Amino acid sequence: MKRTFVFVLVTILSCAGIQAQRALSEKVDYFSLRTPNNPLDESIKTYKVIVETPYTLTVEELNAKSLEDFEKEKENYANVVAESEKEYEERLASYDDDVKKAEARYDKEMKDFKELSLLERLALTDQGKKPKLKVPAKPTYVKPREPVYVKPNLDDHLIFDNQVLADGVELLGYEKGSDILFIINISKMVFQDNGGQTFYSQPTSLKVLKGAETIAEKNFDEEFKFLTSSSSNTINLDRYEKNNVNKIMKEISQYINEEFGYIPVASSIKIEYPKNRKREYDILENAKIKAISAYRKLRKDASFDTRARSKSELEAVRDIWKSELAKVDYKDKKAVMNKQVAKMIFFNLMRVDISLKDKTQAEETLNMMQERRIDLDLNYDEKARFTRLEEQVYNMD
Repeated sequence: MKRTFVFVLVTILSCAGIQAQRALSEKVDYFSLRTPNNPLDESIKTYKVIVETPYTLTVEELNAKSLEDFEKEKENYANVVAESEKEYEERLASYDDDVKKAEARYDKEMKDFKELSLLERLALTDQGKKPKLKVPAKPTYVKPREPVYVKPNLDDHLIFDNQVLADGVELLGYEKGSDILFIINISKMVFQDNGGQTFYSQPTSLKVLKGAETIAEKNFDEEFKFLTSSSSNTINLDRYEKNNVNKIMKEISQYINEEFGYIPVASSIKIEYPKNRKREYDILENAKIKAISAYRKLRKDASFDTRARSKSELEAVRDIWKSELAKVDYKDKKAVMNKQVAKMIFFNLMRVDISLKDKTQAEETLNMMQERRIDLDLNYDEKARFTRLEEQVYNMD
């Protein structure tokens, strides 16, 4: 009985020891940066955008013209009223004659109807074609409404502030300045009717300059495209043109950032660590705290300097993890630094390497882990996790 008790107690303590090394984890959200298709030279830190358009109408001019038209409308109101009264008197004077004409037309139609056979009359009656007296309504006078000033709808007019358009283009990852220049030239929109439908083109050019050197050029909306299934003489052309200018600016902004900017991408990472009840894993717990802190600095609007500091901190944490790996005893399950702890460290290293886009270091970590695959004795879930990370390493640029 005593032996059995001792055996059970040893088993429980052994399991407790293994359980104490079960991997815990903390997930942290951060923003990584998408690498542009054509990264600019490292000497370029700032940018400037210039927009040129053919539109010269201003809000002030439109409001002034609108007020001018309103004043003319007020001045002409008496004439409009007089004309409406005259028209009413004319319609009223001819009303009796219109009634007599309607009655005469009805009498003739009824005479012709009565001359038909009974079957013909019944057929027309069933079809609702029996003659009916349609007496016109007596005219009533409605006085024209007095002019009321309505502020013009800016959406219906081609009003643009070129500087506002330029300010709407932001090169992510850079500050405003003059190291590189983006010149956007927008032409007038051209409409074309074809088969009752409207097509359009609005040739727009983008030129990227570093000093006198042209780095890139691209054209937008050169070819005719479908606009609407209605004819051009039935639609508000200015409204369509204004909407298209805004669409072009949005496309150019997206293109500029995909080619040259560093677009923030919402990301997350999981950092694993062992329980530290007996303070045996203080180094690993401190490394976890430092890693989480470094990632939390990577906010959406984090500057390049902040990102550089965060990267430096993460590289220091990697060195700590590598030093701790050297202490692992892969054969002794009861060792403080055993294979369970090694798995946590390896997975942390691979995730951080990938997040830093450090392909060389990621491949080195992957090779180290592959060499220890037998010693690590990964379970089913750990193998699947390893395979996913392995594929990410192979797919790194």
